Amino acid sequence: MSGSRKRKRHISDMEVIEDKKLIKLLMEPTRAKIMFDYLVKDSMTVKQLSEVTGKNPGTILHHIQKLKEAGLVFEERTEQTQTGIVQRYYRASAREYRMGISEMVQATGDDTTKRLRSIISSLSVYGIDVPEHQIDEAMELLTALIHRENEISSRNLVVNEEALDELSSSVRGDASRIMRRFALEEDSQYRDLRTNWHAFLRSHRKGVRNE
Repeated sequence: MSGSRKRKRHISDMEVIEDKKLIKLLMEPTRAKIMFDYLVKDSMTVKQLSEVTGKNPGTILHHIQKLKEAGLVFEERTEQTQTGIVQRYYRASAREYRMGISEMVQATGDDTTKRLRSIISSLSVYGIDVPEHQIDEAMELLTALIHRENEISSRNLVVNEEALDELSSSVRGDASRIMRRFALEEDSQYRDLRTNWHAFLRSHRKGVRNE
């Protein structure tokens, strides 16, 4: 390899996607795999992504262009091979993404609503029986909790970007989760929402009579 050119750009530790169009964009399976399995961890070329996903380079390039246009991917650097071919390395704009829950419902309609209802109904496996007439209340409590968690988690807690990039992806992920959990515990609004949600769950635990 010869002559490498790197484009310095800030990479967010966490981004919450609230734009319905971006949510739909990221729900496409190949784009989701490119982003969440690979480009959030490191920069890669179209050729490398083609090899690991089993998709042809033309398909990968098409998805990369869509993600670039949306601002979710950028060209981090270029490298010229000994044969003169310029390789372009792409990377995600953040190390982790979350979807805004309210926006997910708007973007996917009944699909997300059904999934939330299914999640709440499935709590019966763990001894939490929520009656049908209280499912909507449970969804409202859970949605508010997730929304606040996303708001807190999207704040950039990193003070040393260069040192962060030196960490392995697993260590970086563990450290990020510790600090975000700490930030959540420090937020009084989140604690109140969590208390309400837990109280609701306790009131529907098997063997506990609702007053």
